[in-house]
Amino acid sequence: MRAEMWRLYRHLVFGGVVIVLSCYVVMAFTQARFSASRVEQLLCVDAEISSVLLLSGISQQLPESQFNWTLQLTEPLSISTISSLISQKKWLKFPDNSYQLTFEHSGQSVLMGRAYQHDKFFKFESLLQRFLLSDQMSYQDKKSLIENMPCLSVEYISSKSPSVLTGVALVHGAYGEYGFLWEDEEADGAVYLSIVHEENISLTFTVVIIVFVGMLVMLILIWRELVSLDFKRKTFESITRQIARGRSGLPKGIPDSNGTLKELAYSFDSMSSHIQRLLKVQREMINAISHELRTPIARLRFGLEVMKDEVDDDVAKSIEALEGDVEELNTLVDEVLTYGKLEGGSLELNFKELSISQLVDGILRHNHLLLQHLSVDVDINEADIVLADEHHLSRALQNLILNAAKYAASKISITFSHDSERWQLDIEDDGPGIAFEDRDKVFIPFQRLDNSRTRASGGYGLGLAIVQRIAFWHGGAVLIDASESGGAKFSLIWSRNQHQNTLS
Repeated sequence: MRAEMWRLYRHLVFGGVVIVLSCYVVMAFTQARFSASRVEQLLCVDAEISSVLLLSGISQQLPESQFNWTLQLTEPLSISTISSLISQKKWLKFPDNSYQLTFEHSGQSVLMGRAYQHDKFFKFESLLQRFLLSDQMSYQDKKSLIENMPCLSVEYISSKSPSVLTGVALVHGAYGEYGFLWEDEEADGAVYLSIVHEENISLTFTVVIIVFVGMLVMLILIWRELVSLDFKRKTFESITRQIARGRSGLPKGIPDSNGTLKELAYSFDSMSSHIQRLLKVQREMINAISHELRTPIARLRFGLEVMKDEVDDDVAKSIEALEGDVEELNTLVDEVLTYGKLEGGSLELNFKELSISQLVDGILRHNHLLLQHLSVDVDINEADIVLADEHHLSRALQNLILNAAKYAASKISITFSHDSERWQLDIEDDGPGIAFEDRDKVFIPFQRLDNSRTRASGGYGLGLAIVQRIAFWHGGAVLIDASESGGAKFSLIWSRNQHQNTLS
């Protein structure tokens, strides 16, 4: 997991660095754009006021202006013509950050200005005083011209300011903005002039957007790593489940081929292979012995049958007892072979829909001689249908029912229930029950508990082990609890999600 944690840490560090650098770059870029836009707006105001002064003939030289002007007129232009030229001015910006402004009249350039290196300070108050305090133009003409200047904002104030009688004054607003207040003798009120600023994206808003995008990208990278880890976890869980089912060998396509998961999977596979080899040797030995015992058992059975016809009644009774022992030995061999098959690495299962009521009734009828001394209560709806392998489920239910019959004092009960995910069959008896600490031991093959429930019951300790393996291959389990009648309660539970005929 060290590599995965390092990748997560790397994404966090990388994301943080990217966010910081992005914020710095965006702030620097936005500040530069804002400064450039601010300079252009200030130059625009300078150019508009200066052009009015030059084209109207009020001034011939303007040292306060940022531009070097070239005037190609012999006579001043009319107010309407100047207003038209102001709105049609042509801007050019050169790579050296210099600006050129041209005013054309009748297809010819009448005024051209070039700003090479602008100063940090603009002298708008002096320019406005030259223009607005001039006697060569009426108040109405001045008002008409300033209203046609795109870079100036004009606001009329109904009452005059008590601090300024006439003239132009620089004033500051409450929020840091500034402008110029013009009061003329001919006017009833004052005029507030301010610079029109372009709408720029807020620097704070830009930083918030960058941080949000950076965090989103970082979260996506971390999410991808977490999804990858979860996928590897599921893959490893699948591998361990296959090992638990007896498979050896790693599946193809394991992710993170050079990572911790692969190494851990190989370790589990090595351990599983070793365990499988030991179990295989054990199973082969038990199966071989069991198969080899079938032949002498058959010979013993045949020999006893022959001898029984040639002896007197007393000897015949002894032979019948020996036949019972041979039958027990044959049953043991059969159960050993059955358990070995269930414990193997693969098992062919034929899942189909079954009537659980008919299946239980068939088992009860087949074993009625063993159950005739007991009261058997069955609580199963005839319409209940299950999905299972009929042969193996019947074997498991028969083992549980006969196990309950061995220890029941007077009755056993069989109850079926189900929900959306599983089926459950409960088999209870009123016998001595099973101690809590011994409940796991009853499923161990050949395990005999030292209590009254097992000492006098006989058996070989394989019946419940077979039930457990059948439940496992059905995707379920067998649980033990105390019965309400004082005995034991065995619950066979298996999954409803069986969609294949072979589990391996």
